[in-house]
Amino acid sequence: MFLKNETKVAVKLTFPEDLIIYSRHPEKEFIENMKKKYGKKDPTNGEKWFQTYQTAKKETWRDAFIVGLNERLKTYSDLEFVTTDQETNYTLIIEADWIYTGYGGSASVGREEGKLETTLRFVKTSESDSEVYATQAPKVIGNYAYGEFGDIERIRECYNKLGYLLSLQLKRILK
Repeated sequence: MFLKNETKVAVKLTFPEDLIIYSRHPEKEFIENMKKKYGKKDPTNGEKWFQTYQTAKKETWRDAFIVGLNERLKTYSDLEFVTTDQETNYTLIIEADWIYTGYGGSASVGREEGKLETTLRFVKTSESDSEVYATQAPKVIGNYAYGEFGDIERIRECYNKLGYLLSLQLKRILK
């Protein structure tokens, strides 16, 4: 396998323009709905949610994936997954195919974990068109999370769990 002699692989998250969130909403519609929801009482809160969401897409979710993967990977391999600002021979591109942010509330109202479907593509870093391996990841159900913007946190949990699940698959290959 192409990863056997590697020490580092970069990780990049991508989100297609036609990304569907909540089974039926295009991402643009989802963003507008969430900005309205969080901005009802305080208009600046809707913009704060949007900025947090943009940061999550660029860094937070990627970092959660890397942590979920590297924590387990280091127990049996020298391979490390890193951010794209480091020099690597290969890059793992994680393309979001579908996101369900779940919902939160009190125990009487109910709550549900986030869900995520992705395509994982390993490419040569110098030639991003040169796909070495690709697979559709199974639907990931994250752990329940809450906080100021619980929807974003629940998706972070999904990316963390995706890293964990990939570490289980890599263990079979790299050992």
